[in-house]
Amino acid sequence: MTTLFTKSLSTAALLVLLALSPALAQLNGAGSSQGSGAVVIHHFPHPLNATMAVPDPVGGYNIRLSGFRQVKDSDGTYDVSGHLSYGMFEWGGIHLRSLGVRTTPFTEIIGMIGLWKNEERSRGISLLGIVGVPTGKKDGEAHHGLSYLAGLTGRIAAQGMITNDIILHYDFTAKHYIAETGSVLRLWPNLFVTLDARGTFGSVRPDISLLSSMKFQVSPAIFLALGYHTPVTTARSFTHQVFLQLEIGSH
Repeated sequence: MTTLFTKSLSTAALLVLLALSPALAQLNGAGSSQGSGAVVIHHFPHPLNATMAVPDPVGGYNIRLSGFRQVKDSDGTYDVSGHLSYGMFEWGGIHLRSLGVRTTPFTEIIGMIGLWKNEERSRGISLLGIVGVPTGKKDGEAHHGLSYLAGLTGRIAAQGMITNDIILHYDFTAKHYIAETGSVLRLWPNLFVTLDARGTFGSVRPDISLLSSMKFQVSPAIFLALGYHTPVTTARSFTHQVFLQLEIGSH
């Protein structure tokens, strides 16, 4: 099941990249140098894993494909994850997210409805509706049917410098809250630092982790990232993860 899903995800990603290649070529051309040869920054990267708090513009898209190594105690596992988003309407769009084909047995289908946003999309509030579809092997006695979640998001940002997205949702199946934040700060014209924080809160002990990364802009539409993910609580499902990510986006 896992092998089949991995192959399907890889094939789907390849088809998406081929379909978007004309747009990518156009975007890359838009990043030509001006005057003294300084590269113009047209796009701002997303966090490594966190969902954005404001819907994509109509026709806008973002693709994040990651390979990572997870270590749990002394055992190491290689895995892939991905996040695809698309702006379908002015008021909302859809996301597909997997946090690990082998290590997280669910793929999330996320519908986002924007309640309010400013023209620059640097501030906004949205509603989320999420269905978790089982796509891998369950862990022990963990729930493995469909999961249903709903939540609220908010963004505060300084355009072109820093974004801060906050996401709070409730899992009606597991009966716990999940809080996420995703922050991106531009250090230099082509270099960014990101920090994702994720915590699960419910009847058991909180499980909180931090995911930091450095993202380098190789063209106006393409970013490469190296990240490190570690739990900060005694309740944990892994010891650490090391990420390599390719991000392609139109905004």
